[in-house]
Amino acid sequence: MIAEDWIKSKNEQERNIMIRKAYIARMIVACAYCIMAVGCLFVIIPPGFGIPIRLTTNITDPGRIVPLQTHYIYDVTKQPQYELTYISQTIYIVLAVLSYTGIDHFLGLLVFHISGQLNILKNRLINLNKYINSHDMLKTCVARHIRLLRAIAIIEDTYNVTLLSLFLYFAILFAFYGFRIINLFDEGNDLSFTHLIFFMSTFLNLFVHMCLYCALGEFLVAQCNEIYYAAYSNEWYSVNPKIAQDLLFLLIRGAKPIHLTAGKIFPMTMMTFCKFYFPDAWEYTIRTGAFSNSMINLQLFIRKCLKFLEI
Repeated sequence: MIAEDWIKSKNEQERNIMIRKAYIARMIVACAYCIMAVGCLFVIIPPGFGIPIRLTTNITDPGRIVPLQTHYIYDVTKQPQYELTYISQTIYIVLAVLSYTGIDHFLGLLVFHISGQLNILKNRLINLNKYINSHDMLKTCVARHIRLLRAIAIIEDTYNVTLLSLFLYFAILFAFYGFRIINLFDEGNDLSFTHLIFFMSTFLNLFVHMCLYCALGEFLVAQCNEIYYAAYSNEWYSVNPKIAQDLLFLLIRGAKPIHLTAGKIFPMTMMTFCKFYFPDAWEYTIRTGAFSNSMINLQLFIRKCLKFLEI
């Protein structure tokens, strides 16, 4: 699909939109990989110098520290068993990071590409009366809109179980890390700078990835709503009845909510993110009647982000 969209003939403005969306997706992927790389380096490098990052116990730690905790069927403290074990665990960690982030970043790439196509479709609908053969252009827009909706449905069917698993996984890890940090301060333990950076990078990585999933879903919802408003803003009351009849397909289909879901249970939006990860603040907004204002501010924030991405 992506290759077909790039091969199809397009004007300079539409090509710039696609390049801009691809550039934004690449920058997000690069930043996410940098955050993952920091956590990965803190897991791999300090144990080689005898600095434990994880909790060490007498059950599975033979004496010489390795990045991962497990049971060994051989004496890992001897050479070259220790070096080979260390190298194998390093390779495993790198492969796990690449496979873990690759799937997530592919989702971001797909969403931003579809966002670019929806942006192009919106511009065509806004300038529909400027085309010589506007009826044929409208038919093309309707066909492309249906194609994009099918692509979104395929992405939703592919990723909904994965997103649900990641959502629960992140929630559990947030609870564990929060409990760990609270215990460190309550017990009066001195937290080293290395451990502090590791905790911060891990927490930031989890927070950014979960926020990214919800932001992608929010961007997709907002972009689909832009198509609906673009079709509605047309002067459909003064055009050919055939064109107005075809516009009804966009208006009717655009009125239905389109979003990514976690296990088809709840939508992946910023509202869901705030509700699950900031429940106290969410409950406060409900009790104080600030819910509507919060949602208005959230919608304004998303629209500003979309405008920024379209610059």
